[in-house]
Amino acid sequence: MLIRNFIPGYLMLLLSACGGGGSNMPQNPDPNPPTTTTPSTTTLYIGYYTEDPTADPNDPTPGVIYVYLPDSDTGFNGEFFFSYQGCLGSYDTGLLAGNRSGMSISGSWSGNVDGTPASGTFRGDQAGTFSYSGSWTHDGGSQDFSFGNPPDVCSYTFAGKGNFVLYQIQNGTLSISVGLTSPFTPEFGFSPDPGAAAYKIDVFDQACLASGGGVSACTMWEDHVVNSGSGLPMTETYGSGVLAAKPLVSGNTYVVSFLSYDTGGSVLDFGSNQFLVP
Repeated sequence: MLIRNFIPGYLMLLLSACGGGGSNMPQNPDPNPPTTTTPSTTTLYIGYYTEDPTADPNDPTPGVIYVYLPDSDTGFNGEFFFSYQGCLGSYDTGLLAGNRSGMSISGSWSGNVDGTPASGTFRGDQAGTFSYSGSWTHDGGSQDFSFGNPPDVCSYTFAGKGNFVLYQIQNGTLSISVGLTSPFTPEFGFSPDPGAAAYKIDVFDQACLASGGGVSACTMWEDHVVNSGSGLPMTETYGSGVLAAKPLVSGNTYVVSFLSYDTGGSVLDFGSNQFLVP
């Protein structure tokens, strides 16, 4: 599937992945995106969502979410991004609204996927000291998209339901090391699960996220790699891969996230870290 986001978050959330012939990071932002509200809390959570394989048997694909959750029982509104290259080649954006009640978060989301209105709900509960997990639904159930004519066809399925997990920054099931010998091209170290078919690395400007900058401004670099599944320690240098990276700035703090998954779209490992460029 061509991934999209949805999910709960105080103000903003990002999902990125790719399928159906798109690239991981679109080059054409939505010309009229919603205004991102500045988070009222500094509690950053980064995690992932998955598509239920029974709802998307064709190409269930996970994606990355970042979100600022409120620290107390209150309502929250915000912006989300379907941050992938849709078949029509642009960032798709939308809005979400929800509430935190005790250890639970819930609400609704709406937006446009390749020009088609989409909406749904989400609900989650605190799953540990530093995490939340829950589920999401897509109104109307699963939806197939197809554009173009053979042999140039772009197609994918938008699942009717799925799950999500959010971790407070620097938590997860996998640790990521950051080598700053060359501070403007840091080296990231990790050990993917032996069953991993692919992995994704994203780097975000943390101050940009905290000020409500949005995906197009705050994503510094992303790479999506098909993995051999060796399970051996690996390294990747900032800026490697097909997509160009934005220059890192001395004195700024950045967040790196890592997501690996198997051929069925099930997440095997997720982790995040933050680093200051000297």
